[in-house]
Amino acid sequence: MESFPWPGLRATTEKTKVAVILPGANYPVEAPLLFWTAQMLVDLGWHVQAVRWTLDDAARRDPYAYTAIAAEMAFADAPPAASRLIVAKSFGTLCLPWAERAGVPGLWLTPILTDPHIRDTLATTSKSDLLLGGTKDELWDGGRRDERNGTFVDIPGADHGLQVRGDWRASVAAQSSALDQIENFVRGMPGNRPATGSRR
Repeated sequence: MESFPWPGLRATTEKTKVAVILPGANYPVEAPLLFWTAQMLVDLGWHVQAVRWTLDDAARRDPYAYTAIAAEMAFADAPPAASRLIVAKSFGTLCLPWAERAGVPGLWLTPILTDPHIRDTLATTSKSDLLLGGTKDELWDGGRRDERNGTFVDIPGADHGLQVRGDWRASVAAQSSALDQIENFVRGMPGNRPATGSRR
């Protein structure tokens, strides 16, 4: 695995807002939902540190440890953080227990809510994370999730890729709706300030 700064960032050694982007098993950080989230964060003044990985047997045997190592590595590779955020897709959301222990807020995109460790963490978390999932995604488990903690947002008709099968226009609309939710969440985070312009 490796981490890298998102293209177009301005180099800094000062404390800044740092967001780490964790991909899915088959959904790289360059895929649309993560790509546009990363671009948004850059425009909002965040340093974005993205992760690439190739999942091997060891990663699949202990995905919680693997994703935790990835998050720790990416934050270590980034500038010193005044505030931190994790953005993760699918497999990457198995980092949620680590984020809870570390006190790092999260944007969890199509989290695997059928996973018992994820469910147990969400049942006891004190963080107001944002969780987005499609109503046609079996891993979103909309009928049995615990909505007492965190903010859960349903994307109607969307599958695990937050796409609407057989309708590319509806897929674009679904992802645009998800990105609106993400922007509102990020802008509402404590200490966030409106960006004066793009860093690109």
